[in-house]
Amino acid sequence: MRNQILSLFVALTVVFVATQSQEVSTNPAYVCSFCLVLFGLVEESIYQVHLQTLLQSKCASDACRKAVEHVILQAEAGRVPEDICRNVQLCTDTCVLFPVWPVNPIPDKQPEWPVERRLAEEGNSIDYTELKHILTEFVENAIPNTPEAHERMPAMGVISAALAQARGLKLDTDYEPCKHNVSCHIINFVDGHLPLKDFDGDRFAPLEAKRLRGSDWRGADCDDKRRDVYPGRKVTVHDDSVDHNCNGIYGGNSTGSYEDLFCKGTQQRGLIMLGDSATAHFHIPPQWLTANGWNMNQLLEDAENELDKPMCSWGTGHVKPEDCPYMNPVPGVENEIISLYTQLRNRNRCNHNDFQNIGVNGARITSSMKLVDSMGRDQTVDQPALVWLALIGNDVCNGHPGFDHMTTPDDFYTHAMETLNAIDTIVPKGSHVVALALFDGELLYDTMHALQHPVGTTYEAFYDLMNCEEENPCWGWLNSDRVVRANTTKISNSLNDVYQNISDTATFKNFEFIFYSPNWAVLFSDYAAAGYPLSNLIEPSDGFHPSQAGNALFAQKFFEWLETEHPEALGPVNPHNDEIAALFPDQF
Repeated sequence: MRNQILSLFVALTVVFVATQSQEVSTNPAYVCSFCLVLFGLVEESIYQVHLQTLLQSKCASDACRKAVEHVILQAEAGRVPEDICRNVQLCTDTCVLFPVWPVNPIPDKQPEWPVERRLAEEGNSIDYTELKHILTEFVENAIPNTPEAHERMPAMGVISAALAQARGLKLDTDYEPCKHNVSCHIINFVDGHLPLKDFDGDRFAPLEAKRLRGSDWRGADCDDKRRDVYPGRKVTVHDDSVDHNCNGIYGGNSTGSYEDLFCKGTQQRGLIMLGDSATAHFHIPPQWLTANGWNMNQLLEDAENELDKPMCSWGTGHVKPEDCPYMNPVPGVENEIISLYTQLRNRNRCNHNDFQNIGVNGARITSSMKLVDSMGRDQTVDQPALVWLALIGNDVCNGHPGFDHMTTPDDFYTHAMETLNAIDTIVPKGSHVVALALFDGELLYDTMHALQHPVGTTYEAFYDLMNCEEENPCWGWLNSDRVVRANTTKISNSLNDVYQNISDTATFKNFEFIFYSPNWAVLFSDYAAAGYPLSNLIEPSDGFHPSQAGNALFAQKFFEWLETEHPEALGPVNPHNDEIAALFPDQF
């Protein structure tokens, strides 16, 4: 039980750091929020005595041990977590997470998904000064405090890199710019969003290196010692025994190579996702925040993927359902992971393994050039690409109160054109770029505010606390003020108008530009009309990102729209699909 409490400290630290993906610092608001959630969960799960044992084991003085005992007695007496945290001076404001206390009813146990059923490894006048230091240290130890980190490194990327170093990951490479240079690799990973393990420097990792921007994020490199072998390469003259584009098709018969027989002239293309946390499928397991059935399984693995699930996302999902978060029902989706990639692959099996998810928590149009810089595509020797520019929230979403930190239409236009022109210098001729409109964020508050959050309070109180602490991922839309939400939508619509203007006026040399503005409200209402609660579509832990069901629904509807309105962006159905499946059933 002591190990469970220690894991809870670590988990909540990661959660609060992750929500602040663009700034890295020890913020008193993180510490206060951490304290409130901790004592809320401890009270709901009756873990007080175990927390007392753990904290007192860290004390070096009788005064500290007495302070711990006094705090635990307050918890056992049913004191509101806000009062406890203020007494310890971890909260110095008037922000409230639990306007009603005690929590009643206690939140239900969250539905499990198979990966989460694996057991986590077990690890090994009152003076509050020392106790305050101990509790704060749990948070501070997880947050790097260097000028470089503060200036440019997203928090979860830093944590992921630190985990990799702690695990002793070997980074030696034949790629000259980073040869025997660990810091070069870490900068490429954290700042450039490139695979941490990439021996030949072609921007693709081997199959076994899944996390740390590896093959969970991009197609697997089937030969990580050859720079001319990687997903998406256009095969012209080659040894038939070598799978130069890693699509699992190799060899041949008396009439020629299978790559030529099955793929030549089929208009192959890869999928490249440039986006934000919704593109990367940000996911905090609700089990980390719910006392009933609480567990810390998958913490290290999730941290190494920056709390994202790109392999389960609406763009590049490609794994088995049991390797993804629990998914509520979606009409037309039966026990499978559906994504743009899986549907593009099913349309033409020569597209197999040709995908890149360059989704970054906190990304917005003003930072989108870094996403473009991370693309792995060669205009001269690679296949065309279907690129999605999916920055659907952060240009109006941040934790700062007020509208001054939202992107203006003029800045949006400048950075969008810079990004599109840069893509035009990278993708081969015949590519397509789809710019996805910003989300209709008012749906989030309307759907979630009156429901119970996994921690026990309402979503409205949860949003209000985050706003009070200025750590809300979206002050404008996750806000109890209706006027603020409406004004945020007006700004969002003005940015969508910029995309429409680009679509009407701009042309590009190597790709067709497509602006896609889904009717988000209709998409949600159609799901409700099928008999399902709309909350199924939203992540329960943050009440903000699309859930696994939301990802499946987006993938389904977005692909249907392309099939109807822009089939040229998908390419024709390959008539050789059945032959490929018969000869190469084990395409990895």
